[in-house]
Amino acid sequence: MKKDCFISAVFAVMLWAILPAVSFAQKENINPSDYFDVYTTEYAEKVVDFLASERLKGREAGTKQAVKAMKFIVKEFKKVGYEPILQQFSNEELADAIGKPKEGKEPYPLQQCNVVAELKGKNQDKYIVVGAHYDHLGYKEGVGIHPGADDNASGIVALLSLAKMMKASGVVPQYTLLFCAWDGEEKGLLGSKYFVNTWPSDLIVPECGASLKESVVCYMNFDMVGRTITPENPGVTFAWNNNYPYLLDICKKAQESISKPFQVLLDERRGDGKGGSDYAPFSAQDIPFIAWMEDFMHEDYHKPTDTPDKLHWEKLRKTTLLAYLILFDLIVE
Repeated sequence: MKKDCFISAVFAVMLWAILPAVSFAQKENINPSDYFDVYTTEYAEKVVDFLASERLKGREAGTKQAVKAMKFIVKEFKKVGYEPILQQFSNEELADAIGKPKEGKEPYPLQQCNVVAELKGKNQDKYIVVGAHYDHLGYKEGVGIHPGADDNASGIVALLSLAKMMKASGVVPQYTLLFCAWDGEEKGLLGSKYFVNTWPSDLIVPECGASLKESVVCYMNFDMVGRTITPENPGVTFAWNNNYPYLLDICKKAQESISKPFQVLLDERRGDGKGGSDYAPFSAQDIPFIAWMEDFMHEDYHKPTDTPDKLHWEKLRKTTLLAYLILFDLIVE
């Protein structure tokens, strides 16, 4: 996550009791909360411990350690029945897609790779994209390894867990789901920009001939969702494109099914393409987006001290469960 993504304003969600509850069980006679147990903290710890380990040396984009992180994510998708697609791109292909680096900026990595796992829907011309970046800052001379436990191993936990929960539910979604692990976020949202600017991709959506705006119903992003400033009442920020207020309504209704203590802070954002995480390229195309983010910018941001022992595992679990309910609402009639 980039520093220009600091939250401008957050507001505690209040008085939701007056809102009508969503009867999720009426949708295809499936109650999504039946699959909450698919998410386990044991699995979350496993994912974070691997991605934030010393042997991955901060998994900087373009390094062999980033490749190890990518292969781990591929393996985890395959364990639950997905056949992930590797969207590999060179520095030259990236420059063709999004332009060359600005003067004074570091060159693009020679090679990067997004990982995309697909769950086919009833309508295969429409998509919901769920994403989180897996790269981090790597090793810096004189500073050390940046493990990136919160930024953004925590987001990969949510991404992989949602893919597992959706697969376990057996639901055929109304729209095709694309679970995307982005590369190169810390170097300028490179992976997500490449994905957006090369849509439709013959590799990922070979049957799609429509633009991103015509094809993607919603984008959901996870970045720095593992820590909280109020551990006794953990919180997460829900940011959304203000052009689509229905997203907030769905969030409010879904939160009624998440046990307390847990708070959701609201950050209404313009659909103008601004922002420091991977929702920004989608926002620039006026795609409805949801961005799950930190409730505060902690002191370990972009430092070697962003370690697994500082994560609030229950906050991460409840954030993922809430996102799952919202996603379920979006893809099941």
